[in-house]
Amino acid sequence: MIVKRTPLHTRNISINGFKREDDLWEVEGVLQDTKGYPFSLDDRGVIEVGEYLHQMILTLVFDDTFTICDVRAQMHDTPYLDCSGAAPQYERLIGLQIKKGWMTEAKEVLGRTTSCTHLTEMLPALATAALQTVRGYKLNFEPNYASGSEERSAVRNTCHGFRDGGRAQRRLWPDTAE
Repeated sequence: MIVKRTPLHTRNISINGFKREDDLWEVEGVLQDTKGYPFSLDDRGVIEVGEYLHQMILTLVFDDTFTICDVRAQMHDTPYLDCSGAAPQYERLIGLQIKKGWMTEAKEVLGRTTSCTHLTEMLPALATAALQTVRGYKLNFEPNYASGSEERSAVRNTCHGFRDGGRAQRRLWPDTAE
């Protein structure tokens, strides 16, 4: 049965990964929220349909060890004037390493009331994109990268596709297949 739906809220998140000419890597996430109806905010006045309630960009720069070297947080559109005061807090991520369990440390250094929920929510997706950016590049441009023990241990049993005994394991690492 088809039920009529009225669009009320749209969140778009776009993430891009880059290899930089200084041998660092970068992932950039853009978050944009819009509403399907006009509404009013004390700090901004009327927000028309299609205008951004939130428009934010979070960029992580990192090295080959996935250690964060630089962070840029931009908050172009926010519901309240003081929201953008959270942007500088993201520089506290510098020095952290993107790895299993890193979000616990990230949330600790950011603090709950000094950071932005929306920017922080992008961090797991940025981390995944960082891994896919680097690994995708190295798989295609560095011979024998896929067969290396570092790559193997990094992805082994992390999902159904890379499970022990699965098709990917048999194709990429036949010497470890059961």
